[in-house]
Amino acid sequence: MKMSAKKAVADLYTSLASRPALQSLHTAVLKFTLYAMGIGYSEHSDRNGERRWLDELHRRLAELSRRAVIFDVGANVGDYAHEVSEVFGNRAEIHCFEPSHATFEELSKRTASIDGIVLNQLGVGSSTTTATLYTDGDGSTLASLYPRDLERFDRTMDQTESIELVSVDDYCHNRSIERIDLLKLDIEGNELEALRGASRMIAEGRIDYIQLEFGATTLAARVSFHDIWTLLSPRFEIYRILKHGLHPIRRYEESCEIFMYQNLVAIRRK
Repeated sequence: MKMSAKKAVADLYTSLASRPALQSLHTAVLKFTLYAMGIGYSEHSDRNGERRWLDELHRRLAELSRRAVIFDVGANVGDYAHEVSEVFGNRAEIHCFEPSHATFEELSKRTASIDGIVLNQLGVGSSTTTATLYTDGDGSTLASLYPRDLERFDRTMDQTESIELVSVDDYCHNRSIERIDLLKLDIEGNELEALRGASRMIAEGRIDYIQLEFGATTLAARVSFHDIWTLLSPRFEIYRILKHGLHPIRRYEESCEIFMYQNLVAIRRK
């Protein structure tokens, strides 16, 4: 459809539909449309497509002559580590990073039976340093380096803890890790800083897949989709995880700046 025709259709639709009485309907339709686009739908991995992607990753890495190296950054109590173990069996070396003391203790207990797991009571950032972790309670999945406003959920990030951070580059150098097959980041807004701390590994083509979240937590960190796009798109193709597969994001547009939960995958260009 030519641009003039698109504009004519848009003008006609707007003149008919942009009425105050219809706004609640538009809001409901928009919400369900976003769910179908993998935006704002943060259900269990079996329903939001994350487990399907993990199965696909296993197929892609099946021919490796070594264990797949997977970084679970923001491991919490180990649910994702268990999923990786279920899919990869003993064919994965899982490096878990969880900075909270209480949560790390629970992580240690719950993952004791997983073969090939490496536990680190560390957060991940742009450099190796210390930081303050904000949380609403022990074991919270919302713990963050950014004190988010959660009043609308009747929750407050009023508990703090001093934690240690490490950069991916420093960790890999200290551990003599040559390649990361999957760098999975679920760190409540600090994803961009973690990627900056992996600049050497990324520049040298030593990270093949990156999975990260984008949404309200990213907004709290004052990070835009454009920031992530600018850092990753020169070397990676970026996709959004859907229930039934991956959707490519081929170019940046302002409509990408929807600060609702999204699960993204970046695949290194060969």
